[in-house]
Amino acid sequence: MKCSICHSEIIETLSLIEWFITPTVLCFRCQKKFHRLNKAKTCPGCGRENTGELCQDCQQWQESQGYTLKNTALFSYNEGFQEWIEAYKFKGDYRLRSVIARELKKEIRKYPDYLISPIPLSNERFAQRGFNQVIGCLEVTGKSYNCLLQRKIDGQPQSMKSRVERLKMPQPYKLKVDDSKIRGRKVLLIDDVYTTGRTLFHAAEILYEKGAETVKSLTFAR
Repeated sequence: MKCSICHSEIIETLSLIEWFITPTVLCFRCQKKFHRLNKAKTCPGCGRENTGELCQDCQQWQESQGYTLKNTALFSYNEGFQEWIEAYKFKGDYRLRSVIARELKKEIRKYPDYLISPIPLSNERFAQRGFNQVIGCLEVTGKSYNCLLQRKIDGQPQSMKSRVERLKMPQPYKLKVDDSKIRGRKVLLIDDVYTTGRTLFHAAEILYEKGAETVKSLTFAR
């Protein structure tokens, strides 16, 4: 049996039942590369690892938007996470979507009365990749989700843009469902990586405009 990320041989053996429950297997070295964030020691606005205080970026969002997203990030965007997201999202190894399923499912359980809404891809990006990396992970958890938003602007991938370019990006989303679907409801946005926060704030802006009561976010990494 080989590690799903580094492809080194794994000495430990799994029972047939364990294999079907977790078909993606990581070696101990790759598992240790992932750094699970402690929410008590992260910024309550964006999930950045710090002393638990609102970071400078979120103070600016608070000033400009009037609120923060209270984003929770599962992992630190470190070497281990980068290796996984590169292989899964950019190289298209769809099997790797189950790597973070356990932690993702555990976190989503904390939002029982929220509509779960993944951040959508543009048609161009979906055609290139063949899948939405967030939805892929959500499907493994078995948790229901709602595609509340639709991307109306194609263009350069976020990973290719500078911080300044991301922050200046015009509103790329529109509501995909009837307003009544979200009016008075709580919504949890889910994305892979919180970088500047611009993408998530754009999404939250549309939802608040259409009557959502509360919008929070959950990202795989920060």
